[in-house]
Amino acid sequence: MSIQPWIKDALTSLGFSQLTPVQTSTIPLLSQNKDVVVQAVTGSGKTLAFVIPVLEKISKIYREDGLSRSHFGALVLSPTRELASQTAKVFDSILELQPENCPHIKTQLLVGSVQSLQEDLQRFLTDKPQILVGTPGRVYEFLSSSSVNTSSCEILILDEADKLLDVSFLATTEAIVRFLPRQRRTGLFSATISDAGDDIFKTGMTNPVKITVKSSSLPEEDSSVPTNLGLFYMVLKPEMKLKVLLELLTKYRYHKTIVYFPTCTGVTYFYSMFENLIREIGKKEGIDIPISLFSLHGKLEAKPRLRTLTKFAESTTEKSVLFTTDVAARGLDIPDVDLVIQVDPPTDPAMFLHRSGRTGRANKVGKAIAMLNEGREEDYVGFMAVKEVTLEQMEVPSISTDFSEWYDKTFRKWQLMDRVRYDHAVRSYVGYVRYYSKHVASSIFRIRGLDYVSLAKMYGLTRLPKMPENKYVENFPEGGFIDHSIDFDRYKYADKVKEATRVQELRTQMRKRERKEKSLKKKGQEKKNSSWSDKTGKKETKAERREKMKRRREAVEAKIKEDGEGEAEDGDGEEDWKEVVLESKRKKRGVIEGEYDL
Repeated sequence: MSIQPWIKDALTSLGFSQLTPVQTSTIPLLSQNKDVVVQAVTGSGKTLAFVIPVLEKISKIYREDGLSRSHFGALVLSPTRELASQTAKVFDSILELQPENCPHIKTQLLVGSVQSLQEDLQRFLTDKPQILVGTPGRVYEFLSSSSVNTSSCEILILDEADKLLDVSFLATTEAIVRFLPRQRRTGLFSATISDAGDDIFKTGMTNPVKITVKSSSLPEEDSSVPTNLGLFYMVLKPEMKLKVLLELLTKYRYHKTIVYFPTCTGVTYFYSMFENLIREIGKKEGIDIPISLFSLHGKLEAKPRLRTLTKFAESTTEKSVLFTTDVAARGLDIPDVDLVIQVDPPTDPAMFLHRSGRTGRANKVGKAIAMLNEGREEDYVGFMAVKEVTLEQMEVPSISTDFSEWYDKTFRKWQLMDRVRYDHAVRSYVGYVRYYSKHVASSIFRIRGLDYVSLAKMYGLTRLPKMPENKYVENFPEGGFIDHSIDFDRYKYADKVKEATRVQELRTQMRKRERKEKSLKKKGQEKKNSSWSDKTGKKETKAERREKMKRRREAVEAKIKEDGEGEAEDGDGEEDWKEVVLESKRKKRGVIEGEYDL
């Protein structure tokens, strides 16, 4: 395989003395006008497998005709800002070593929130970059501009292609493909590209060559897991997860650890909480705990996210820990990460390998641990085995009673310092329940089988929030209270304005409650009085009815007596007065006596 001398020298200078299997298989094909679909285990060198062919293509363009203003020669798409930024840095690290006598190749990063679209367009027209690296949203906006000409694009790369072709990105990715010329090369790269299915053909590839590079790990030669990556799981109650996590972070030996949480609110909440816990451990033991914590999630702006990622990657602290979500699960190559902890498995099983693959990269040893809730979730191990991912069970670290009591006391003390922390805990808990309901493996992760009380204790809640899922809670506690350790009427916000609002609302609620109690008391009294009045009224009505009947009877008797004075003494014409009354009633009711022909 022929690689341009300056590229080869640059790779050697950067420490890449040998090509990996995926690079050896891919670079010749993609460089020689073949479309490729590449599936390789995490940490196998997929990024360089497309970076080198892209540089070869651009160098060839320069040797022949060059590129006109507003044209570009290559486009690399990534699903996240972090991965796009990392890919651009890989290109730049090689391009910094370009010889002076070669045409100067440039890259441009296109991601949202870092700078405006107008600024991106202005830089494109000024710097004339040949290689564009970006995320689908900003790239689509960029290519839609009349200032950009796409006709010279020679090669399109979809990094983490299965993600770019799933429902969240597919429409935008297809729209970007339509901007580009049909006569171009296309490369799709991912550790789980098979999940994309037939959607790969929506990228306009022509007779693609599929390249699959798997691990030779035992016992399964076709394992999707690198040989140097150990996958483990532990089974425990939700309320024990954070205690075990703290034990792992403070007692285990590692240099860098990535901890995955389900939601953005959870990352923010537990990051603040663990900062306090680690600080308090240092005070308790009289030492400075050498752990640097970092927080990263999708709701942060692009600049803080990229800044945090850079700080974590460059951290020289004895122990560095990144609390994050799946935003940092795909493709990121952070040096010296030797431990990954998943507090909960991801909703998408394919993401499990991407998370775990942040360690054990480039032939370095790594360990990934997944925490599973007791019960049905233990079936997840067999579920992943079907996907050629073998997990080994490990013992749950022993948590002493003293440590557990200290943790509970310290956690509660921190939480009580500001009511906003409890509000944050409630939002995190609710967000987790929503997250749990979206698991792909719903037969394993059953929303009705979740231990809600234990989960609430994990988040530091003393009362279950009102939500539809409470119907699944067995022996639901009265009022939702797990315990009454917090007096919510006196639980204050640290922010004075927020606290004043709370006090005002509390007073309003108390006044409403008092008015309601008075109203109920008054209604109760009225009901009692009303019952006596009704009874009296009924008695009076009954007496009047009897008196009326008596007068009517006397009138009938008088009439009978009057009519009977002219009748014969034998009494043949005399009519029983009771019969008269009955006849009168029959007429009123409309009853007619007689015979009917049937």
